[in-house]
Amino acid sequence: MPTRDDVSTCLRGLLHEIGGIPVERITDAATVDDELQLSSIAFAELQVALEDAYDVQIDPIQVVELSHFGAIVDYVHRLAVATDVS
Repeated sequence: MPTRDDVSTCLRGLLHEIGGIPVERITDAATVDDELQLSSIAFAELQVALEDAYDVQIDPIQVVELSHFGAIVDYVHRLAVATDVS
């Protein structure tokens, strides 16, 4: 079962790889729109990569509404834990 730190590390790596975002800019308080400035194409790639990594279905509207990196990590972690238990 992945820990929250596992999900955070994975998501940071994917944001760096897909979006070219320096890892040091990716804090729990960083927002997708402002600090991370993730394009819609990169966002879609990120969603697919996370779904593949954790075998989950991510609601893109929910992620946009969460907005902050830390909240997104928590959301993906909850999904991954729920999937792992099922």
